[in-house]
Amino acid sequence: MSNSIWNSGSNVRKQSKCIFGLIIVFGMGVILFYFENFVPDGLFKFLNNTVNNSKLFNIALKTSPDPTLPTLCIVTRIYWEQISYFPVLALGLYHSGLHNIRIYVINTDKKTDVRQLGQTIQFINELVLREDFVTFLDLGESPSGNDYGYGMTDHALTYLYKQNMHSPSICQYVTFTNGDNFYSRDFATKLLPHMKAEKDIIAWDFISHHRTPRYQLVIDNKIKRVPEIIDDGTDKCIPIDLRVMFADLGAVAYRLSFLRKHSLYFVQSGKNLFNADGSFVEQAAGRTNESVLLKQTLFVHQ
Repeated sequence: MSNSIWNSGSNVRKQSKCIFGLIIVFGMGVILFYFENFVPDGLFKFLNNTVNNSKLFNIALKTSPDPTLPTLCIVTRIYWEQISYFPVLALGLYHSGLHNIRIYVINTDKKTDVRQLGQTIQFINELVLREDFVTFLDLGESPSGNDYGYGMTDHALTYLYKQNMHSPSICQYVTFTNGDNFYSRDFATKLLPHMKAEKDIIAWDFISHHRTPRYQLVIDNKIKRVPEIIDDGTDKCIPIDLRVMFADLGAVAYRLSFLRKHSLYFVQSGKNLFNADGSFVEQAAGRTNESVLLKQTLFVHQ
C-alpha cells in the first residue's frame, strides 16, 4: 500500500514539472512574439545595439563639441599593418579632454585593406557615438614608391587648406601622426591654453623608438649586487626643438591658417624625405615668432 502511494506521489511531481516547463517555454514564446510585433523597431534596434556594441557604456562618457573652444584635427597616416592598433590611438585621443577634436585618416600604402580600414573607422565612431569623429580622406591611390607617406600627407594638407578657406572653424589647429602612436591623457590640459592664445606652433617632448646614442647612459655592470642595466639608446624622452632630428611628426601642432598663409608642404625638391618632418618644422619655425615648447612628454612614437 505504501509503495502505491509513493509511486502516485512521484507521478504527480513529474507531471507538475512537465506542466511548469511548458509554461516557461510558452511564456518565452509570448515575450519574443511581443518584442518582434509590438515593440517599436527603433527601441528594438537600440536594445540590440546596446548589447552588441556596448553603447550603454559610452553614453556616460559622451563628449559633445564645445563651440567656445579651439578645434584640433589629427591627420593620421595609416598603412595595412597599423589598422588593428589604430583604435588605441583614436580612443586615447577621444578621452584626452579635447572635445573639439576630429581625426582625418589617410592611407599611405597600396597593400592596405581599405574595406577593413573603413569597418574599423565605423566601429570607433559607433563606440563614441560621433559620426564625424574619424573620417577617411579618399585622396586617390597611394604612390608606388616609398616616400614615407609624405606625398599623401601633402594631399591631405591641400585638402585642409581648401577647407580652411571656406570653413576655418573645422580645423583651427592640425597635428600629423601615424596610426600606431599614442598621446598622454594630459594632452588637452597642456595644449588648450596655447591654442586659445593662437600660437602658430605648439610642440612638446616625446618618446622615440629610434636609437638615440646622444641620450645613451654610460653603464658599468661590474657590480653584481644590483640589477643589470641595459640601455640600447631607444625609448628615450626627447626634448623637443624646432629643427631636424630634434622634432617628430606627431609632436607638433600648427595653426592651420598660419601654414596655409605660407603654403607649407612636406615634400621639397632636393630634400631628404626621411627627415621631412624636421624640415617642415624648420620651415614653419623660420616664419613665426609665435611658438611655444612644452617641456612635457605628451607623445609616444612607436
